Amino acid sequence: GKFKEAIANHQQALKLNPKYTLFDYNEALIRLTLGEFDVGWKKYEYRFGATKVSFMRYQTDKLWDGNYLDGTLLVWAEQGIGDHILFASMLTDLRKYAKNIILEIDKRLVNLFKWYYEKINFSNIKVINLEKKLVSNFDKHIALGSLGQYLRKTKKSFNTTPKKYLLSSPAKEKELRNKFFLNKKFKIGVSWKTLNKKQQNRNIDLEKMLPILSNPNCDFINLQFGKFDEDLQQLQSKHGIKIRTIKEIDNYNNIEDLAALINCLDLVINIENSNADLAGALGQKTWVMVTKNPEWRYGYEKKSLWYPTAKLFRQEKIGDWNTVIKSIGMDLKKIT
Repeated sequence: GKFKEAIANHQQALKLNPKYTLFDYNEALIRLTLGEFDVGWKKYEYRFGATKVSFMRYQTDKLWDGNYLDGTLLVWAEQGIGDHILFASMLTDLRKYAKNIILEIDKRLVNLFKWYYEKINFSNIKVINLEKKLVSNFDKHIALGSLGQYLRKTKKSFNTTPKKYLLSSPAKEKELRNKFFLNKKFKIGVSWKTLNKKQQNRNIDLEKMLPILSNPNCDFINLQFGKFDEDLQQLQSKHGIKIRTIKEIDNYNNIEDLAALINCLDLVINIENSNADLAGALGQKTWVMVTKNPEWRYGYEKKSLWYPTAKLFRQEKIGDWNTVIKSIGMDLKKIT
């Protein structure tokens, strides 16, 4: 959290070794966290190449420069699925910048975007699966995460972010409601782990969440992906609390069905993982449990700049979730 000191150290390191661009990238993350977007986005471009955070997918001689393109602009997603969702919030702004747009994105998200663009009549965009076969019928290209330097230069520029920009299948939602959600309880989706091995500090032990999970007026639904069976079994055997798993849905591979499940809920309570991005992009009421020094996308605002329907509950001390859980537990009692 010593940001000024960190920036000074990164800049001093660059004087010693100007070619080590990881210093520039690390400074970008600090600047973006602090909302210093003008400098942050410029240095965020250093994620390509030496840092190995992202790889340039197409030739640099065709990079888009932010000016109107009377042709086809290819926008290609990068990094993890949460990043795909986050950065795609800028695409509705992008439509006035090019005659035609092609969006290459994770195959699990293709239909969720297509359905939304059809609804809002975003007719000059084509959504395709991000796969090994590269497309060639474009005039200029840009990485999805590079749009911020043109479209999110200030905090005010986030005001154009749609409250929702993904749509799930109404038919799937109806099927799930009729099959699994006939009770009158307040329905809450929960997720408490990340698969990011370097960011295990985001995880929360389910037993620590007892002030939330013990609310008798709520029906808790498992949105977690990865290995979680042991966590749920332990919670039920020790405390008699059951978090329901909808076994028909693969929470990792079938994002379309997961989105429909999220839209059947009244609230999502989540750590910093891609489910928070998905729920926010669906316009679902989302409470995110945020670490003291969070991922840059959560910054230090009270509300999320990226997701208008998300509320952030922050740690006051590194590693201490107690105040976060207590606050959520109290807020939950007020609405249930």
